[in-house]
Amino acid sequence: MSGARRIATGLPLLALGLVSVAAIDAVVLGLTTGYFGGGYNSPRLSAWSDRLVFAAGGAVLDAFLLAASFALAFLLARALRLSELPRTVFAAGIALLVPATADIVSHQLHRVFGKVIGLDLLIGLAGGRVSEAVLSAASEAPAALLGLVAAAAAVFLCVALARGLERRLAPAVLASPSLARICALAAGTALAGAGVLHAAGAHWPVAAYGLDRKPAGMALRTLVRQATDWDRDGFGWLSRPPDPAPFDGARHPHALEIPGNGVDENGVGGDRPPGEPAGLAASGAPVALPPGSRRSFLLIFLESFRGDVIGRRFGSREVTPTLNGLAAAGAASEQAYAHSPSTWISRAELFQGRVKPLAGAPSLIDDFHSRGYRVAYVSGQDDTHGGDDWIGFDRADFFVDARANPERKTSRTALTVSLQVSWRLILEQVQTYLESTRHDERPVFLYVNFVDTHFPYHHDDLRPLLGVDPVGRTEIRPWNAARVFDTYLQSAANVDAAISELLRIWHGHVGDSAVLVTADHGQAFYEDGMLGHGQSVADNQSRVPLIVAGMGGPWPEPIGMADLRRLILAGLAAGRGDVARFARDPERTLFQFTGPLERPKEIALRGSSGLTVVDLPARRARRVGPDGVEAPLPVASDDARAVIWTWEALAAGEER
Repeated sequence: MSGARRIATGLPLLALGLVSVAAIDAVVLGLTTGYFGGGYNSPRLSAWSDRLVFAAGGAVLDAFLLAASFALAFLLARALRLSELPRTVFAAGIALLVPATADIVSHQLHRVFGKVIGLDLLIGLAGGRVSEAVLSAASEAPAALLGLVAAAAAVFLCVALARGLERRLAPAVLASPSLARICALAAGTALAGAGVLHAAGAHWPVAAYGLDRKPAGMALRTLVRQATDWDRDGFGWLSRPPDPAPFDGARHPHALEIPGNGVDENGVGGDRPPGEPAGLAASGAPVALPPGSRRSFLLIFLESFRGDVIGRRFGSREVTPTLNGLAAAGAASEQAYAHSPSTWISRAELFQGRVKPLAGAPSLIDDFHSRGYRVAYVSGQDDTHGGDDWIGFDRADFFVDARANPERKTSRTALTVSLQVSWRLILEQVQTYLESTRHDERPVFLYVNFVDTHFPYHHDDLRPLLGVDPVGRTEIRPWNAARVFDTYLQSAANVDAAISELLRIWHGHVGDSAVLVTADHGQAFYEDGMLGHGQSVADNQSRVPLIVAGMGGPWPEPIGMADLRRLILAGLAAGRGDVARFARDPERTLFQFTGPLERPKEIALRGSSGLTVVDLPARRARRVGPDGVEAPLPVASDDARAVIWTWEALAAGEER
């Protein structure tokens, strides 16, 4: 067989690898984010242009990762003195194992943490160290580790089989791919892939979402960012947004802006003039309560509760009869919003009265303590998630959250990010506390958090109050949007019934009192192709209920979470017969954002004339009118600059 023609293996291996990786990525992306069917907090791949960009761009990215991994593994196989066919099999196996490893870890993370979380986020939490991220995931999800061990064993088994086959085929008839050609392929597809990521981010954001979550996309984006981060400020060419000053480490997309120095530190909005913006929403000095105004106060904080649920009917039934009655007896706002549609940020903004909460700063707990109240805090979730030093739990007279009874969890896991307990347990804890303090004559400030309207919108303690057959997790899909929303409304009806029972318990133990009901954020139900919250400042994700009873004073609209600390104390200080008066202020604007304030995605100003939104990573702006009609807006326009300058001032701590 010395003259036999040798069969090239390069192209068949590449084709097999591309098909395998594309299939694995698609399955895991679909399972973890619902990208192809509309999952929780994920856009949905539906437009043909996005599908084409995702498929073609994904092939280029996968070719880069496979080629680069193959080349490195091939060199390692040479060092291990493997002969030709085993060397090729070893390199091909490792090349396939690299993306498969990332996908397995991503899938297991999703199953354990019960939310959209990926290896890219875990790498960030691990300080950028991939090895620690993988080990952390494996420790939380042993099945991931077992899967990786099995995959590695399969690679070594194939190498052993290749050795035997090579001996039988001697001299070998299967030619190894050329290392030089593999390296050239890796370099060429790296350049092409970088262009794909850049173009997708600029023109096809839905496709970019999926490409960014492919292991190849994460790897190439990290590689290009590091290679082009010449000033080592953490931003390079493929950063979103890109570094505005590649050779100046003091200037990058999230640098703090120094007003009036002639330099645009973050590359957007220009240099902010001194004194701009003219005014920021202020928490204001805590209001003193007159001697006769120390009424007990009940603050009810709801999870994922949309503002438009109040007053809604399901057939002939009211969804929220208790809240409707409370609003009729007091007052309600239809212009109340979360500054950021994120639980822990909204909660901290409410307690501190600041858009940018500060660690250890005074909160409502301190306000009521200083006025002679006893303070009790009962929550249906793990409230240490997101920073417990923002609220001052340790300064409350009584504090209990979901961690006290993990055996009664309604969530899939007991981990911090997911732990939840039902309304039944919350009412038991409130009853126990009020019974134990019935002889304490001090007024009480009681905070109660119900979480039963959180995804997946049903658990065993929720009753069929609206006659809805609830959807299961696997049924939560865009084509089932109506049933998903009906299930959510039924969970809201259960929370309303729980509030009715809470008020009965409260009034049975407390005399003269005031009540306020609001929520951390809303919830999207595929209106914009997305299920969840935290991704947009749109009404469905950021508008919340705000109902007050037993409180007075003017309450200017639009109202944000950071306004409530001051308004609550002022409302309690008003005369006992006074009723809160909600009134639209045409000069008032409300700042909103998604993501951390220091590195937000969307920033916005909401006022009587509509909503101005700036997408910082994309460097795009739009105007949403009162009628909901959207129109693009130049980032250099005065309206967009007002949004940017407000964000810069808040991020720099200029809030008063």
